[in-house]
Amino acid sequence: MDLKRRSFLRNRDRISELSDALLLQILSFVPTKDAVATSVLSKRWRYLCKMMPRLRFWYERTDDLERFSDNVCRFLLSHQAPVLQSLHLEVNSERGSTMDIGVLLGVAFGLHVRELELQVYSWEPYRFPTSLYNCRTLETLKLGSRVLLDVPFPVCLKALRTLSLFDVSYKDDGSVVNLLSGCSVLENLEVMMFSHPHLGTFTIHVPSLQNLTLISDSEDFSVFVINAPHLKHLNLKGLIDEDSCLIENTPEVVEAHITDVSSVVYENIHGSLTSVKRLSLKIASPLKLTKFNRIFNQLVCLEIHTYEPEWWNLLMLMLHSSPNLQVLKLISEWFRILDRLTYNRWSQPKYVAECLVNRLETLVWENYEGDIEDDREVAQYMLSNASRLETLAWKRQPSPEQTFFIRKRDSRG
Repeated sequence: MDLKRRSFLRNRDRISELSDALLLQILSFVPTKDAVATSVLSKRWRYLCKMMPRLRFWYERTDDLERFSDNVCRFLLSHQAPVLQSLHLEVNSERGSTMDIGVLLGVAFGLHVRELELQVYSWEPYRFPTSLYNCRTLETLKLGSRVLLDVPFPVCLKALRTLSLFDVSYKDDGSVVNLLSGCSVLENLEVMMFSHPHLGTFTIHVPSLQNLTLISDSEDFSVFVINAPHLKHLNLKGLIDEDSCLIENTPEVVEAHITDVSSVVYENIHGSLTSVKRLSLKIASPLKLTKFNRIFNQLVCLEIHTYEPEWWNLLMLMLHSSPNLQVLKLISEWFRILDRLTYNRWSQPKYVAECLVNRLETLVWENYEGDIEDDREVAQYMLSNASRLETLAWKRQPSPEQTFFIRKRDSRG
């Protein structure tokens, strides 16, 4: 190959030879501001910038808000894609300087945006415009900190399937009811609450809901009321108060993760989880054993981890309540010497759980500490009675250098 040919290949503009669809996909991975900068390259790049299906803009306090708002608005008005797939707008502003957000959102809704994520960081909450609660194309809505939901009337979000509310403020209980009642096909709901002084009850009455995540880390009192007859996946975290959660109707839940909740909360809700096939439990306080009287006939996979030394009380209850359990994973999370000196000794049950004798096939124990007598006794009890056990995974300490020891039953028994 001669030198002229080699030089041509080295200097060849291979990017421009790519298809429009592939270039748009590449531009979607870079900040919108940088993607817009490519419009100076040629007419083709100016056209591509106007066809980008995913846009992300953010404003910092050091910038000129008026200029930022004007630039974003002009860019949206010149947008030519048949569908605006997503818009992520993040504003970090001073007091009273979020007045133009509603204009930008209105333009985006006029472009039939399907996914909207709004994050506002300001001294005063930003009131989400009530005029935008009737978007027929919006499929995903993610609202972040300092957004205020004041919904005085039922809304109409007929296409909304995913709703994420991260530390959102609410004017009152009715705003929650009015918002969710207008989401007729909502399937995924994620609620994270850190402070909600104006909210007493968060009512979730959504027949179409399939996945629900509730995370609470607030000293303000509020109650979650769940009525979701087709719910399949439930994730609860951080619920401590006795009356913080009321499950009214969830007969189809197949998977549940209950993390950092008090024992009282779990005792109140465990009766609504008897349909689960996979269950993960992390109880934040010792189980009081006052209302535990349900059978988990469908449960086949159980994970238990807790900071309390009395974890085996909950374990034994779950074993006796789960006759069809096949997979058991234990995660010990307490290592302080003082804890080891104050716990109540474990007493071996009078009767062996049915699942140990007839069903359990896999046992995993993370952070196992063989120097604790009760740990050794519980381990010996389960191993001596788990007659159908095929796989055993053991990890003695939370050390990255150590790996699981795996044992599989020989095919001949």
